[in-house]
Amino acid sequence: MRVPVNGIPAAGTTYPIEIKQDWAKDAASEALDGAAEVVEGELTLIPASDRGLIHVKGRVSARRSAGCDRCGEPCDHGAQVDVQLLYAPEARDDESFDGGEIELSAEELDVGWYRDGGIDLASVLGEALALELPSRIRCADVEECDKRTAALLAAAGRSGTPGHPAFAALRDKLA
Repeated sequence: MRVPVNGIPAAGTTYPIEIKQDWAKDAASEALDGAAEVVEGELTLIPASDRGLIHVKGRVSARRSAGCDRCGEPCDHGAQVDVQLLYAPEARDDESFDGGEIELSAEELDVGWYRDGGIDLASVLGEALALELPSRIRCADVEECDKRTAALLAAAGRSGTPGHPAFAALRDKLA
């Protein structure tokens, strides 16, 4: 969903985020690396200066079912994010930029870019989720996951094939 920055009022505009919106579901699914089952929240776009800077604030969450990277059991993979992002025009010839230098304060140095006078909310949603998602899919109950993983490793050791069963195909290929 593309939002023209010149149409954003000074007080800002809020956009609800729901799984029934194809663009939101697609962006969350890409960030989650699988089909999103829950996508919800809202994003508010607020002009931050007369130079085309836009603050994006809000709260979004997304999740999907996945297999734990350690024990293989089904678990939830997702994130709940308090979004605080700043976007600036990508090129100086963009119609939303009126020339001159853009001075950024220290807290504004982590900035994203938009082009052609509009912000793509799907990109904002995907970026916010991707930045917050854990690098590994893990069970919420770490203690139980550790027990299951130890049992898998012990069973693999008894069968005469060392290592985690998840690496069996790779082990067989290299053997």
